[in-house]
Amino acid sequence: METLEILGVSVACLDKQEILNQAVEWASRGEARMITYVNAHCMNIAAQDNEYRNLLNQSDLVHADGISIVWASEFLHQQKLTKVTGREWIDDFCKMISDRGLSLFILAGKPGIAVTARDNIQRKYPDIRIVGSSDGYFSEKSEMEVLQSIEASSPDVLMVGMGVPHQEKWIHNHRDEISAPVIWAVGGLFDIVAGILKPVPERLNRLGLEWLWSLMANPRGKWKRYLIGNPMFILRVLKQKYVRKEE
Repeated sequence: METLEILGVSVACLDKQEILNQAVEWASRGEARMITYVNAHCMNIAAQDNEYRNLLNQSDLVHADGISIVWASEFLHQQKLTKVTGREWIDDFCKMISDRGLSLFILAGKPGIAVTARDNIQRKYPDIRIVGSSDGYFSEKSEMEVLQSIEASSPDVLMVGMGVPHQEKWIHNHRDEISAPVIWAVGGLFDIVAGILKPVPERLNRLGLEWLWSLMANPRGKWKRYLIGNPMFILRVLKQKYVRKEE
């Protein structure tokens, strides 16, 4: 698939429906694939963590998760990527896999998050096959027990929400132990599905201010990510465009 290189990471030039179609196709065919995402925060981590950056580039599909990546794609390549965040695709994806009889395992969040998210999805899509769920802290079951549960339930899609870069590293370290065709790293998506985090108001989303909503919701936990991280991301993009050009 066509990609654009942003700060050393290849990001897919796909819109939401194309991403979902690709994920469903891989799952249906039983092809071993990994999907993940990037935003400004991810790129800042990748700039300092070579292992994480390499894992992003080894993934089969990396999609743009923030307006910052869309801006960078236009600025660097004069080509606009599509912002595709989890809350925008999760309902469509659940409907698609439900219609096709594909199964899902949820591994994400603090204790109780995955179960609540599972129940919320099940109520919305009664026919969906959610074959298992577990918290991403391995507090209710050990890591080995969770891996055994995933293997025993044989999901077509495993969604892992542990935050970056831990989730990508965890997937890489355990990929040989997991037979699920598609593994999708989803960050804090299931906190939203479980109703723990409120989704950004559509007006702010249209203005590209999802980061501001996140900052207001958790200023103590997110101030460094946005107030320091966003300017750092911009500086890195400027360096890619102008310093490389001069070289």
